[in-house]
Amino acid sequence: MIISPLLLQRSLGLDVPPTKSPAEDISRIFTSSLYHDLDYGIGTNFNAAHGVTGHAKGVNCLGADEIEGRWIVSGGADGSLLVWDLERENQIYKIRASTMVSQKDRSTHGVSSIKFNPHNSSLFSTTSYSATLSLYTLTPANPTLLQTYPLDSHLYTHSTSQASTSTATIAVAGSSPHIRLIDPRTTSASQTLFGHISSVLSVAWSPSYSSILASGGADGSVRLWDIRFGATCLGTLDLNRPPQAANRAAGNAHVGGVNGLLWTSDGRRVVSAGMDGKIRVWGMEDGRNAGVVFPPVVRNKYQAAFPMVITGDQCGDDQMLWIGSEEQLVAFDIEDGRMLKRVGIPKIEVKDGIGRITGLIDRKGHGELYTCHAWKDNKGIEGGREGLARWKSKWLRKDEKVVVEKTEGQKLLQDIFEKATKQQVRFT
Repeated sequence: MIISPLLLQRSLGLDVPPTKSPAEDISRIFTSSLYHDLDYGIGTNFNAAHGVTGHAKGVNCLGADEIEGRWIVSGGADGSLLVWDLERENQIYKIRASTMVSQKDRSTHGVSSIKFNPHNSSLFSTTSYSATLSLYTLTPANPTLLQTYPLDSHLYTHSTSQASTSTATIAVAGSSPHIRLIDPRTTSASQTLFGHISSVLSVAWSPSYSSILASGGADGSVRLWDIRFGATCLGTLDLNRPPQAANRAAGNAHVGGVNGLLWTSDGRRVVSAGMDGKIRVWGMEDGRNAGVVFPPVVRNKYQAAFPMVITGDQCGDDQMLWIGSEEQLVAFDIEDGRMLKRVGIPKIEVKDGIGRITGLIDRKGHGELYTCHAWKDNKGIEGGREGLARWKSKWLRKDEKVVVEKTEGQKLLQDIFEKATKQQVRFT
């Protein structure tokens, strides 16, 4: 028994194309082009400010404010939470943590994921290995704990619904086979999704429709859910067949656990990362494997959320999938799987203590990626630095010694952008 592609498409709302403004497209295309020239910011140091206690055991995860592009929160393996203001004056290369969450308000175990509220940049949430989901506010300047939800399992990650208009529903995944849905307006879990037979390693809401959720299990399955009618599972994705109905055996999406899920910004594709070292793209029009083949360079052996982001135009012409593979950032073309860029952490940084990449975020609109890192050999980082790094486009560096030649494509892009914004653009 299989799911009708038409039924799946209608369930996901894909019969109505998403709307977008021309100005938004031009800005996105312009920004995405910057990522092709991304490099490790070796001169950028992250330090805790005076009076702020840093991460004592390395950094597990990062969360980014996607509205203003100003705030970053880092979560430590010791449960610590540091807040970074990227627009703070006089910190172009030396970025200092603005503040921290007090010890009484933070987790007693390592932080596993951090998400900002997509509708309010002053709110963020965290999960931890101490089986708690916590909600915080950055108003006033110091982070304040608003609510803690004690759950019944070690939590690996969570996802906050972007498409929800009334409230950003939170889906939580952990060592339990059940997915918990949290309404921030309440003090307890509002709904539970049953269907996985083992731990749930990843969850991701559709960016277009507030009721559609994707989840990845430790058994290699990827499930699609529609929460409009209770805990309704639309079905499971399968590598070689159409989606399998929810009342049948789980489809085979990966051989290993699925610890990474991303939707493209138009909601028409899902990218999954498995602990079998494979990355797959799924078309949501019919729920089938898109057949995109990625080079065998992915290293994915930890149950923690796999670090990956998508940058570029939502139409797909210039989309890049970035992953953190051990001590390298690797970019692929989502359309054909080609490896577009591969940048490693400089050897001198590795020698100083920067370890594998544990988290990856995109500072939207700035041509920057940020990563967090485990400690190399668990010995800390030389100079008292925190395990964070910035990867920045050379086009935006005024002091960059490498001359970047302006190509014909850049000239055309410059003309389009200047006409749209009436601002002069210079490539240096």
